[in-house]
Amino acid sequence: MLSHNVVAQETNNTSYEKFTKTFDSLVNYKEFDMAYNLLSDESESIILGGEKFSTLYYELLYNRVKSEYLSGNYLESISLAREFIFRYPKKDSLLGYTYSYLGNAYYQFDDYDIALDCYFKAKKIYDSEKRYSEVSKVLSSVGLIYNNLEDYDEALKYYVQANELLKKNNVQAESHNYTQIARLYTRNENYAMAQLYLDSALKLALTQNKLKDQYYAQRSLGYNFFIQEKYSEAYFNYQKAYDGYLSINSIDHSLDCSLKLAYIHYNLKEYSEVYRLCESQIPIAYNIGDLNAAVFFSRLMYKALIKDEKYKEAIFVQENFKQIEDSIERIQNNSYKYKIQMRLETEKRANENELLKQQKIADQETIRAQNILLYSVGLGLFLVVVIALIIYRTYLINKRLSFKIQQQSDRLKQLDEAKSRFFANISHDLRTPLTLIMGGIEQVLKSEDLLLTEKAERQLKTGLLNGERIIHLTNEINELIKLEDGKLAINKKYVDIDKMLNLFVKMFNSMAELKGVHLSYSKSIFEGDSYVHIDPSQFEKVLFNLITNALKHTKKDDSVTVALNKDGDQLLISVIDSGEGIPEQNLPYIFERYYQAPDTTFKTQEGFGIGLALVKEIINKHDANIQVKSKLGQGSEFIITIQQESVPSENLTQLYALTYSDQTRVLFRELDEPLGNDNPIVNVNKRSSDKATLLIVEDHPEVREFIQNIVEKKYNVLTAPNGQKALKVLDKEEVDLIITDLMMPWFDGFELLEKLKESDKLRKIPALVLSARTSEEDKTKVLSQGVNDFLCKPFNPEELLKRIENLLNRKEIWNNNNEGALFINNQQTLDEIEQSLLKKVEHLILEKIDDPNLSVNYLADQIAVSERKFYRMIKKMTDSTPFEFIKEVRMQYALQILKEKNVSSASEVAKAIGMNNVSHFNTQFKKRFGKTPIEFK
Repeated sequence: MLSHNVVAQETNNTSYEKFTKTFDSLVNYKEFDMAYNLLSDESESIILGGEKFSTLYYELLYNRVKSEYLSGNYLESISLAREFIFRYPKKDSLLGYTYSYLGNAYYQFDDYDIALDCYFKAKKIYDSEKRYSEVSKVLSSVGLIYNNLEDYDEALKYYVQANELLKKNNVQAESHNYTQIARLYTRNENYAMAQLYLDSALKLALTQNKLKDQYYAQRSLGYNFFIQEKYSEAYFNYQKAYDGYLSINSIDHSLDCSLKLAYIHYNLKEYSEVYRLCESQIPIAYNIGDLNAAVFFSRLMYKALIKDEKYKEAIFVQENFKQIEDSIERIQNNSYKYKIQMRLETEKRANENELLKQQKIADQETIRAQNILLYSVGLGLFLVVVIALIIYRTYLINKRLSFKIQQQSDRLKQLDEAKSRFFANISHDLRTPLTLIMGGIEQVLKSEDLLLTEKAERQLKTGLLNGERIIHLTNEINELIKLEDGKLAINKKYVDIDKMLNLFVKMFNSMAELKGVHLSYSKSIFEGDSYVHIDPSQFEKVLFNLITNALKHTKKDDSVTVALNKDGDQLLISVIDSGEGIPEQNLPYIFERYYQAPDTTFKTQEGFGIGLALVKEIINKHDANIQVKSKLGQGSEFIITIQQESVPSENLTQLYALTYSDQTRVLFRELDEPLGNDNPIVNVNKRSSDKATLLIVEDHPEVREFIQNIVEKKYNVLTAPNGQKALKVLDKEEVDLIITDLMMPWFDGFELLEKLKESDKLRKIPALVLSARTSEEDKTKVLSQGVNDFLCKPFNPEELLKRIENLLNRKEIWNNNNEGALFINNQQTLDEIEQSLLKKVEHLILEKIDDPNLSVNYLADQIAVSERKFYRMIKKMTDSTPFEFIKEVRMQYALQILKEKNVSSASEVAKAIGMNNVSHFNTQFKKRFGKTPIEFK
């Protein structure tokens, strides 16, 4: 706290503006005691005198309450108003105004109970001072609250009281009050009384030259006539109000008038006028951000178009306002959440302020207490209050946590829906470019004017096939969205599921044999028929997904069994495999949309999390159930439980082919190459001794062939479908460069790079990663494992060839034992670089050792990195922050010059290392070395 003399001296030499700036600064930092003491009675001997200082404090604080409210900072206004009310010693109009603004602020948060309490306190003060105009305003505010609460009788009572009070005390009435009373009479269908009040309101507004009140009264007249279906009089008044609002640029009110004019035209069946008005006003509503008005105009326009039998235009308008309604709903939700948060924050601040005030009061009472008994009672009461506050605070915290959890749940649901909409929009938008791409390729393939080489034709067909795969994926996404929205019809028929399962097993036998997997069908003997009531086309997708998934996640010598059993009156359809299995922690999520297991041996088979989600939705639509059992390393079993049916055989739908499965299987047939074959895939085209040999490690056969086609003219090429087979190739063949993917089955790119790094022979071979995984985390991970280059898919063939050429040209310095290596591809080299960097930083510190302003930002600039990255680097290399490292260098330098006896005093040492505070230097030095600088000397 500044002494009175200092305050006096500063105040005498400071202007009023500077004085108020000091006050504002203290209030901003919530230093109310300092601000109060600066302007309190304690300073009565200073310049203006005590009373003026005290008055100035409250005037400044009240002005802050008012300005924060008018600026829309309602929370800050509430905090300042409560502070004012707590300190202000009088009950005069200034306190009344503060209560009014406090009530207005709580009204903005829909906290009507507190707002009413504030208004009635303000009214009591105004009544005592006979400020009838202010009392009338308070009564109108109370009426407005009851109007919002839809208690119209109570609202009317307070508006009438406000009006009568002004009349009784010969104070000029407010035309706005008359209009509000009239609107309430209109709502109560007392149109004659409403008319009388509106005539009075109009006259008052004209007399007082209050244009806004005049147009409001005119608009309300229009509404009074409109409700009575007196459209001619309503039209006249609305038109006048509309022209008036436009003249004062009150666009939002003019929109309301034009909407009512449009409704009048609609009721008079003048539909063309409705279109004209709506079409002219909708853009205006958009421009000012009034989406509600845009919806009202659109709805009315839609109704008029329907009445006029213009259905096509009506549908277009309907789609438009549906989109706007969605936007409004989101805005309203956000606004509601914001208000809730603000109310909670207000309550929190109020409780905290109340707690501080109660604590202060309790402390003051304790100081004044002369009696031990009174002291004990006061302390006991204080403890009770604290305990009660703790209990109440705990309750509030629990309530807030519950609310936050609900908010997070709602947010996750919204994100889930947003993700679905995003995928649906993307799948829709992909179709147009895919149509153009695939159509162009088909025309080229069918053209008789073009002569294509076999290679070119194969590449075009590959492009066409991959386009069809994307179309298939978009179809699955759209079907999933339709199922969730209930828009996909399920056409159930009676089907013999036994025959359907037999067809599936026969269809997939060749695929299974190709992979070396044993596929079989098993049906137990049970009572009754194997009839089910299903949509054959949709159920086919379920079985297709389950069987293809089982085949994907098995390798050579594994088995897949499709089984049909019975349990009570339910049929059990099982798809059992002996493949890799699913981790237990992943099982609860595998049917969720877009879920991808984080850990799987079959990294190349990672999908989009759509197939099983689609399966689940289709099963649910059939009133059936699906569950999964799995053990890691032993396999998985998917079980569908569905009602067994008993119907005459003539009611069955016969299935002779599985069209969807056959067509979809063809799309992915070329990807189903056997992964379990012990012999590595090696392709060598015209092996030449004067060409470098490249090993391409890529699981996708089409991508592998594409890369091979790019490089085979310049290099010898070996290929392998995964890391495991790549190692077998490297055991037998001499390779100059490895090009590898990251995501591959059984043995991925990361594991391959690790094996290369461990081998003295293979670590010298440069590696280039081609991957669709483009995150910084993946790039950092592979570069830290000794990779010499990283290229993202899709890539430019010319860029690929250039990078290969650059890597091969530098092959001589890839050897990890070479100190001149250009890339960091082993830990030893990395350590050496870190040590070199650390020495450079230490050198920079020593250069500026006597500079007290030496900063981390300066050091980061000198080594050309950001301050944040510099912090991480120093922390990683020294396990200390940059500030701690700078201090350690300073201390070590101080120790060195002390040992060399180059200084005469501790202050000289402190100055030499840039520390101006000698006492602080002595403390830090002793803390670091156990002795003071003097003791070292």
